[in-house]
Amino acid sequence: MAAHAIQDASTGRPGTALLRLALLAAVIVVLGWLWIRSLNNALVTADTSTQSSAVRGAKLPFARYGLRGTLAARFWIYQRREPVALVYWAMTVVIMGAVSVSTVTTPNYLVAIFLSSAFAGAFVGVFHANSIGMTGPVFAVEAAALTGARAMRAYFSGQNIALGIVAVPLLTLASFAIAAVAKHPVDGFLGVAVDLAALGAGLALSNVLTAGLAYPVEKRAGNPAPRPADGYNGYPIGGTFACLLTVGVAIIPVIVIAVVTESDPAAIRMPLLVVGTAAYGLVLAWVGIRIAAATAAQKLPELCQIALRSNL
Repeated sequence: MAAHAIQDASTGRPGTALLRLALLAAVIVVLGWLWIRSLNNALVTADTSTQSSAVRGAKLPFARYGLRGTLAARFWIYQRREPVALVYWAMTVVIMGAVSVSTVTTPNYLVAIFLSSAFAGAFVGVFHANSIGMTGPVFAVEAAALTGARAMRAYFSGQNIALGIVAVPLLTLASFAIAAVAKHPVDGFLGVAVDLAALGAGLALSNVLTAGLAYPVEKRAGNPAPRPADGYNGYPIGGTFACLLTVGVAIIPVIVIAVVTESDPAAIRMPLLVVGTAAYGLVLAWVGIRIAAATAAQKLPELCQIALRSNL
């Protein structure tokens, strides 16, 4: 948004530039306020991280589905109570809005819908492309149950299930909101179609990067969000470009089909697109799980060492 403001100012539109900067400042203030509220609550609340089941007073959700269900439950709980996870989801929505703001009210509004969905899927992958390093020393305990490729498939699929439970409704709402702003609410289904394909590709690459290029992270004074340990600063940058490129390639067939079928009745076209892309996204995620599991099973001791080096 700041870059668009500079472009507007340079082309003689100072009013638009100021509006963009004001919106950017408002987003930063809101996120900063939410972050402060979350930290204030954490500082005065007893630590229950090692007593989750006792505090909840109920069985761990999904645990009856075996190792995959237990891991999905663990990732799901952290998505709801970890401040960094909440900030990542908020950033995903903000990115969708920032990417679409320049074209959403123009005749090229479909560009805004497609781009926002693509960036959302890519950044879900970026934010979770180092889950082992972000888990930290706790992963060494989990690794005791992760023997072989089958168990690692359960690990990555459990993570994807938990992330999908949050991502699918969140991205769907955001896509329909963008389509509503564009005054073409029905085209929100096109955004959802791209969301599902992009999400599948993003999760697939996040699994592969976690298994193949995990790196230790650490928390430093003044910044509660984990950052790469010294010597690993290039890893997240490379992962970001890899996710953007992979998701960009993966959604091309979806966009082509959406454009080619533009003249077909919406009542038939939209549901078929959503169902087809959901299956496509699941296939992409499944391929990523298989590749990541095969890679991680061969280097589990190394991954444990990386997790133990994380300082959280």
